[in-house]
Amino acid sequence: MRVRSLGLHTDLALHGWRGRIRDRHDHLVVTFPAAPGFRGGNLLVFERPPEASDMRRWCDLFDTAIGVPPTYPFRSFGWDGLDGEEGELAPFLAAGFEREPEVILAAPRLVAPSVPNRDVRIVALTDDAAWQAAVRVQATASARRRSASYQRILQTVMAANRRLVRSGHGIWWGAFEGDVLVANVGIFRIGELARFQALVTAPAWQRRGIAATLLHHAAEAARGVWGSELVLLASEQAGPGLGVYARAGLVPIEQRVGLGQSRPSSSTA
Repeated sequence: MRVRSLGLHTDLALHGWRGRIRDRHDHLVVTFPAAPGFRGGNLLVFERPPEASDMRRWCDLFDTAIGVPPTYPFRSFGWDGLDGEEGELAPFLAAGFEREPEVILAAPRLVAPSVPNRDVRIVALTDDAAWQAAVRVQATASARRRSASYQRILQTVMAANRRLVRSGHGIWWGAFEGDVLVANVGIFRIGELARFQALVTAPAWQRRGIAATLLHHAAEAARGVWGSELVLLASEQAGPGLGVYARAGLVPIEQRVGLGQSRPSSSTA
């Protein structure tokens, strides 16, 4: 399947490194065998938005190619697109799916923060203690952070990210205040592109310019070491970081929409 979207292209590179992608001509089957409960890593990606008649077919394809509850208590669909193409969502929404819009932001070079945070020390994460601290900070971004299943998924995803870093695909940066990790972000090299992943600042350290300082440091390192021509970042369309990204010079280049459905074990929708 040929892909037009840079956001999807970089997503698929990361999916392929972490898990498995199977090309079925008009769609891709993306799986993350190490974490079957990870909705973001187990999905079908189609070459076009859905038509009204696709709901049953897409659900059957997911169940056959990926799985069913209780191992896969969800269905997740994406499609190629640049301008927020939605197709016919009504049958999916009626079946309990939720619309999942996101924006892809990009810049050839980030703008330095006008007031950088000079109290933090930014270093690449290397040792076990730093990576475990990163897991704890990442967990603060989710309302599910106290869920045991969420913690297991997060540990598995971060372990996969660490393997990618060790393999030379990227760097995971941490911002430390003293010996405390207060923010972290990953950045990965995908050809001439660099893709940010999972920028999170712990709640007690937010609104201090740390995220902007960390983003700029990571982007400049990617540009200097890898020669990255464009830095990409995916965000929810109404995400809390949009102001930070805009001030950093990141501008929208794509609008994307996906669909996700949570389902109990008895679901047949």
